[in-house]
Amino acid sequence: MLVRGVSLTLTALSFCIPQIQCLVSPSASVELPSTDLDPTQNIAPISGLSEDPKCAKGKPGFESNVWQFAVPASTWINRTGSFLHSEWYVGPNNSTSGMDNMVGATRTTLLEGTSLFSNKLVGYHRSPTQSVQRFQLVNGPVSFKNLTFYSYTEEFRATSICGGTAVYYTMTANFCTDNPVGMYKFYDAYRKEKVQSLADELGAVAFNGTCPIGVVAANGTCLGVVAFNGTCPVANGKFWVFVE
Repeated sequence: MLVRGVSLTLTALSFCIPQIQCLVSPSASVELPSTDLDPTQNIAPISGLSEDPKCAKGKPGFESNVWQFAVPASTWINRTGSFLHSEWYVGPNNSTSGMDNMVGATRTTLLEGTSLFSNKLVGYHRSPTQSVQRFQLVNGPVSFKNLTFYSYTEEFRATSICGGTAVYYTMTANFCTDNPVGMYKFYDAYRKEKVQSLADELGAVAFNGTCPIGVVAANGTCLGVVAFNGTCPVANGKFWVFVE
């Protein structure tokens, strides 16, 4: 395999390029820490994920977001897989009830210091390669940013890809509101901001397409390799690249 005249020699575990740091081969496995294999977390898969609830009040709406991040799936799952410890998404809790990640647990947060939102966990699944949590608003209607949240069901799903070296992350929301278009714009902007902040914290670079090979030492170029959307995104001073 050649990258602008540089020969790459791959083994089952790693490969190196002269003057460039050694990289981990995509074939290398990534194991979750033992704490992530706690049997109390391996709850049966959620059923009825595609349920489309009808609105008793307001108008129905839907919003979804999808990301691929070049960060070990175990890292992402361990950071996002807790319902009662989701400060990265909703901020600090005012109160909680029940056991974390157990269906029926609740959390109440004062979102951006203005409106109280109480959420109830209605579905949860976690395995070494996937995390799914589903929760609903239980104190609607709630007014926030000139929008009325009558009800909603949100779902977060993290799936291991690229042999554990990356994660595929999705967020969906079915909601009932007085303003479906305004609610869609709110969810889209809010989620992109929160997820990007988390990605920056974890040093996770978003990518499109197939699996990244690894990190190449920053030298101001992409070594002639097409990366992501044809540009050279940087994380912690290093470039992620694809090799055909």
